[in-house]
Amino acid sequence: MVRAAQECSTSTCSNPAAFSTRTKPAWCLDCIGELVDQAGLRADEPFPGLRAWWLTTCSTCGVQAHYRLEHVLNKIRSGEKACRACFLFHWRARQLDAPGEGVERAMCTLLEKYTPEQILEAAPTDEVRDFLASEWWSKERLAARLDTNNLDLVKLLDQVTTFDAVLVTKCRACGRLSVERISDTGWGCTCSRNTRSSHPAAPAVAKTFLNESGSPAVRWWDYERNDETTLRAVTVRATRNCHWVCPRCSHRFTAKVSEMTKTPWCPQCAKRDQDEWQETLARWKITPVAEVPQLLDMWADDASPSTVMVGDSTLRRFRCNMGHHPRIAPARLLDMGCPHCRGKKTASDKKWLADTLPEIAAQWHPTLNGKLAPQNVVWDSKRTVWWTAECCGHQWQESVRDRDKYQRLRCPSCRTILGSLAWENPELAGTWSPANPVSAWHVRPHAALSFTPEWICAGNPAHTWQMSLASRSTGAGCPECREAGKSRVELSHYQAAVDAFGQARSGAIVRLDGPPARSWTADIIVEVDGQPVVIEYDGSYWHTDKVEIDERKSHDLLAAGYLVVRLREDDLPSLSVDHPGYRELRVLSSAPRPTQVIEEIRTWLAVPLPDGDAPGPDR
Repeated sequence: MVRAAQECSTSTCSNPAAFSTRTKPAWCLDCIGELVDQAGLRADEPFPGLRAWWLTTCSTCGVQAHYRLEHVLNKIRSGEKACRACFLFHWRARQLDAPGEGVERAMCTLLEKYTPEQILEAAPTDEVRDFLASEWWSKERLAARLDTNNLDLVKLLDQVTTFDAVLVTKCRACGRLSVERISDTGWGCTCSRNTRSSHPAAPAVAKTFLNESGSPAVRWWDYERNDETTLRAVTVRATRNCHWVCPRCSHRFTAKVSEMTKTPWCPQCAKRDQDEWQETLARWKITPVAEVPQLLDMWADDASPSTVMVGDSTLRRFRCNMGHHPRIAPARLLDMGCPHCRGKKTASDKKWLADTLPEIAAQWHPTLNGKLAPQNVVWDSKRTVWWTAECCGHQWQESVRDRDKYQRLRCPSCRTILGSLAWENPELAGTWSPANPVSAWHVRPHAALSFTPEWICAGNPAHTWQMSLASRSTGAGCPECREAGKSRVELSHYQAAVDAFGQARSGAIVRLDGPPARSWTADIIVEVDGQPVVIEYDGSYWHTDKVEIDERKSHDLLAAGYLVVRLREDDLPSLSVDHPGYRELRVLSSAPRPTQVIEEIRTWLAVPLPDGDAPGPDR
């Protein structure tokens, strides 16, 4: 259902808002322009939408960059400069004036007049060398850093390229202009973020109610203080605070359910155990190893067990019953046991790369990694190995752990990503249109994109439409092929239109440029001599209270160049639409006549008959 247009939130303005919100304020285009002027910016393009990046130029320094409207509003409220260049210059000036920044201030002054080589020759001190090595950036070093993060240098705003130098960059993927310091460019554009939503080695956890979980925490549940329905409704991962009673000491306390289901604990017992542990540690500091039979039996160190205390933190050599020789502090061995034996017990639980991250494992280089393989390397190993990308044959070295961090690139050369739509849902990726600016290997299944993707119907390639990636990933299909939501009488008129005009579309999505940008679903679309015609069937049951929406839809379609014919059922009132490209026909729900109605539309359009008869009068 389409809501009525939202009004501008400015108290003295009654214009329609340029975007819609649920609870937050919204403004019309004129008021948005005033807000941008108030922030010291000048818009260089029409307002693109609430969450889109908007190209602007600073009225003070003239630097051009993209900002979201939310950024502008936040800066107005806080009193800060909306232009990032002005803000960073002001921030750095304060930093250089701070006590203890004399060296950096002096070096920046020298670098404005001399080269690093000349400065180092005149003052070959460690302090100067360290500054030039860490803070100063050559053009080659800066270009390599930007290239690695898929950025192009648009303009360097500082004469001296230190780590805090301000520059304008352009993302190669989305085209966004950003003002940032060199130190800010290490992560690339925000559009390249590809963070995992969950830990790859963590098992999927279903929603489990506490009373059905078998968790030991159920024994701690305080039935007297908790509501009787809470136990049946709360899940094991709930963050709600509930009442508990310790089965050991009967102490009553409150704690989060998620903490108790992970490890039940009593704050009173925990304090008592901690005190006892401190007493034990104090006793071990004066107890020789020779007086503890468990340690004495495993002693294999050169020092005398009579002179070494159990609480000594020095690593000592022991020999366990399995023949292992760990070097470990005596108290830790007594408390935790042999580390080698513990490791063997957990070896079977290791998460191998092949099982945990099969997409990354599929890129393992077949010949350059020796005896290593995805089947014997853990998924988060720090070991650097060779990888290969089948898309372009690119080969590179990178640690296993870093492959699943940061931008999570599938191929550094092609900039494809891990967890992409093409990998996660190949069938849906098969309907991704080649007309889209990037491939299905560059987008995540539920990503918010800067464009609305185009799709090609798998059942009928003639059907193309635009729809958000999230909608498609959650099951939305071709609007023309689906029959759900289309009445029988609407489908009969669609078939009559196909018979009369030779082609027609049913349920196609029509996207209209804004502002505000809108999309409408057209019941039937036919094309006559290159002129698109929308035929809407308005059933009395659904359209009785939708006069305003029907009028707005008609006006939007007419303004976009469509001819509009509305088939108004029974006693529905006529719409207040006065346009030469608009026509209303009255139809009866009890006696539909789709063939005759479509023929009447043909007459109005003066379309030549398919058998070649002369056309009717001009439109």
